[in-house]
Amino acid sequence: MHNDFLNELAELALGSRLKRISEKMLANAADVYQNFNMNIQPKWFTLLALLDSKKQVTIVEASQFLGLSQPALSQFCKQLVAEGLVNVSIGREDSRQRKLQLSALGKQRVAEMKPIWRAVEKAAVDLCTEANNDFYRALITFEKSFEKQNLLARTTQYLAQSAMHNEIEMLPFSDDLASHFETINAQWIKQMFVLEDIDKQVLQQPRKHIIDKGGKIWFAKHPKLGIVAACALLNKGDGNFELTKMGVLDKARGLKIGEVLLRFVIKEAIALNVNCLFLLTNAKCEAAIHLYEKNGFVHDKLIMQAYGQSYERCNVAMRFVV
Repeated sequence: MHNDFLNELAELALGSRLKRISEKMLANAADVYQNFNMNIQPKWFTLLALLDSKKQVTIVEASQFLGLSQPALSQFCKQLVAEGLVNVSIGREDSRQRKLQLSALGKQRVAEMKPIWRAVEKAAVDLCTEANNDFYRALITFEKSFEKQNLLARTTQYLAQSAMHNEIEMLPFSDDLASHFETINAQWIKQMFVLEDIDKQVLQQPRKHIIDKGGKIWFAKHPKLGIVAACALLNKGDGNFELTKMGVLDKARGLKIGEVLLRFVIKEAIALNVNCLFLLTNAKCEAAIHLYEKNGFVHDKLIMQAYGQSYERCNVAMRFVV
C-alpha cells in the first residue's frame, strides 16, 4: 500500500486536503440520508436548516447567512422548488426580491430529519474532539485568519520578503560598527525593561565583553534602511555559547529580518561545533519566544538554574536542539 503523498506535501497541499475530506464528508452524509430513506441531498442541508430557523429570507439574505454565491444559492432553490420543499414568492415592496420559505412538505421533511440531524451532530462532535482534538474550533480560527489575509495575499507577501531577504547582508563585528550594537539593543530593552548594569557594560564595550572572550557579533544590513539588526554569541566556556543581545530597530519591524538573522547565527553556531547553544529572555517577549521555538529552541530548567541569574529580568531559558 502506498503512503499518502499529501502527508509529504503537508501544508502545501492544504486546499487539496480540505477538498478531499469535504468530499468524503458530503458523500458520507448522503449515505446517512439514503440509509434512513430520506430523499435529500447534503448540499441542501444548510438552506433547509436556515429556512427552518428564520422562517422566511430573501435569496440575498440567504447568500449572506450561508456565505454562498447567489448563483449557487439560486440553483439550490430551483432544485428544492422542483422537489416541492421550498416556496418562492415575490416581494411586495420590491418585485425583484425573491423570498424563500419552507413548503408544507418541506416542514414535514425537516421535522422528520431533525432526529437524524441531532445524531449526526453528536457523531460530528465525536470526530472533531477525538484524540483530545478540537478540530471545529481550530477550523473557525482558520477561517477568521483566512478572511483577515487570504492565501494569495500571504503568498505575495512571502515572495516579496524572500526577495528582500536575499538582499540582506550579514556583517561581522568591527569597531566602526560597535555603536550600532548599542543603538539597536538599547532601543528594545528600554521599551520593555530597564537597562541593567550588565547591559550597559556589554553594549558600550562589545569588543571587551564579547569579541575578546571568543564570542561573535553580526549585524544585518538592509539595502535601503541600512544596519537594522544585531545578534551576538557570548562564549560562556566549555563550548557553551549564549545567543544574546538580538534586536531589530523599530523602523525594520515586520520585515522578518530578525528571523533571517537568527537563522544565520544558528548556522554559524553549528559551524563552530558549540557544545550547547542557549538563550535567556523574559516571558513578556512573546513574539521573540515564538520565533525561538519555531527555530529549534526548547525551554530548559537546567539552563535557567545554571545561567538564569545573569539578568534580573530573566525568567525564561531556552536551549537549541538540532
